[in-house]
Amino acid sequence: MTVNDLLIARGFWGPRRESPDQVAERLVAFLAALDEVVGEPLPWSSHALPGKLLTEPASARQVITDAFGENTDAPHLGIHQAYDARGATAGQLRITMGVGGYSDSPNVHNAFLVKWRAADDEPLAVPILRHLVAAWDPDWAAVTSRSLMDALAEVQPRGTPGPKVGYLTYLSEGRAQVLPGGLEKHLLSLEAGVVIGSGEGNGFLSEDQAGEFARDLTSSAAFAATPTSRSKF
Repeated sequence: MTVNDLLIARGFWGPRRESPDQVAERLVAFLAALDEVVGEPLPWSSHALPGKLLTEPASARQVITDAFGENTDAPHLGIHQAYDARGATAGQLRITMGVGGYSDSPNVHNAFLVKWRAADDEPLAVPILRHLVAAWDPDWAAVTSRSLMDALAEVQPRGTPGPKVGYLTYLSEGRAQVLPGGLEKHLLSLEAGVVIGSGEGNGFLSEDQAGEFARDLTSSAAFAATPTSRSKF
């Protein structure tokens, strides 16, 4: 990871039709958990609702309801939103999400991403990934960076189906159950699924370790296109 890299926690899942209230509830839960992780209330806002904080459930519900209401041409594609915040200790953060989609098209998926650059950003990664998984229930998720994605592009090309190995990689329960043996020391068990990491320190895989895992796992059943009902691919 380079000094100027943004860390990216990203989760993906398949068709899931959700109401504005359900999406708002997930969003507020994640933002509240993120405040605890960084140790300060982050002033998340939306250009669609200036002067109102998204951490207030009523504000989040209004923003999400309005977004669904405006998407009358293609409701099956869900909604796409972006939010920004700056914290005293957490630095600049950005959320982008495309959620609530229930299209059967193989080219469409639901996704939630958090990007951040802070003076001490790596310790935030595991708790942010945990809370992303708890709030959004993805099929797979990872903490990665542009430099890591570029380094591994040959073995796991961008835009191809299935999970991608990051510094930390979450696999939902259906995927975790078919992981090959011998990985026990690299697995952190969650309530539903596992996180693959180094098993040491902050858990981050090095670039070389991530490349090795990507080569070993990309062809495995755990990284197959459609092993679980939550998978779009």
